[in-house]
Amino acid sequence: MVVLAAVLACAYLLLHAGFTITSEDQSVVQGASPGGVAASEFPTSTSTAVVSITSPSDASTTTQPPPGMKAYQNENFHFSLFYADDLAVSEVPVAAGALVVLFKDMATRRGFEIFVTPYAEPKITQERFNMDEPSGVMDDPVNILIDGAPATEFLSTNPAMGTSREIWFLHGGFLYEVTTPEPLDSWLLQFMQTWQFI
Repeated sequence: MVVLAAVLACAYLLLHAGFTITSEDQSVVQGASPGGVAASEFPTSTSTAVVSITSPSDASTTTQPPPGMKAYQNENFHFSLFYADDLAVSEVPVAAGALVVLFKDMATRRGFEIFVTPYAEPKITQERFNMDEPSGVMDDPVNILIDGAPATEFLSTNPAMGTSREIWFLHGGFLYEVTTPEPLDSWLLQFMQTWQFI
């Protein structure tokens, strides 16, 4: 129930408080993803390849943001990343000690969000997936690594942004859910490549 309240609070912010994250091509974003993978398959993937989004050795040597980027760091939730310097950052605390971090360009309305919450389970359960992803859709899951942590990248649907690219992973007692409209997939990955656990 608490998680549902957090998801609804995020949806409210995205829809009503000017935090709507969109892609430049609304026609692509509005379509729902057909025929999703059953959530019971989470966090495994139909793909056997593992793609590394970040390399701990590469990420640890970079302390200054690259040109055109700024650094975001959250000591409470133990992560940092670089993001485009034209994005505004908002932190929205939600129920049960969770946090939503919104990265958004107010002019283009492009952006992404990170939902992070304390999580004690060793894997993401079916029940948790259904609570956080009410659509139950997980299309094209791929196993990846985020700073060495196993993650699943997949497509889903979201009432605020239509078809969404999502990356879910566990690390250090937290569940991280990163979301952006599907057309911004490669744009998001440039920031996720800089992710570090701190």
